[in-house]
Amino acid sequence: MRQNLSRNPLVFGAVLLSFAWNIFLLVGVILNNGFVHTRAAGGQFTDFPASIRVVYVLQLVLVVYQVWIFKQIFHTEPIRLKWLPRFFVIVGILGILANAASRSSNERWNVIPAAIITWAFWYFGVKKEKSGL
Repeated sequence: MRQNLSRNPLVFGAVLLSFAWNIFLLVGVILNNGFVHTRAAGGQFTDFPASIRVVYVLQLVLVVYQVWIFKQIFHTEPIRLKWLPRFFVIVGILGILANAASRSSNERWNVIPAAIITWAFWYFGVKKEKSGL
């Protein structure tokens, strides 16, 4: 039995939880929270330098924008930049590879939410755009 994933609240919830985890980690780095020291930037810092924090502020802006775009795509609202879901899939794949290659075992767990978000942009954005759904 095939289920329609486009209206499944469990799928939407899993994607939102993945975004929440990413935002939690990004804010943790920006605030230099000890919990994220082994979960970000390769786990190599006990105190995040200002340059890393600035990069993570920019990443936070990108992730918040991704949440907004995903909400629009999920609720079948039009988006202006039709190439944006494909761009987020590419960025997501790069994030998956970067997390998987991390020296920190705690950071490697970030592959799971990154994969969920990447899949969501592919399924709801790229795949549906091609199929005309």
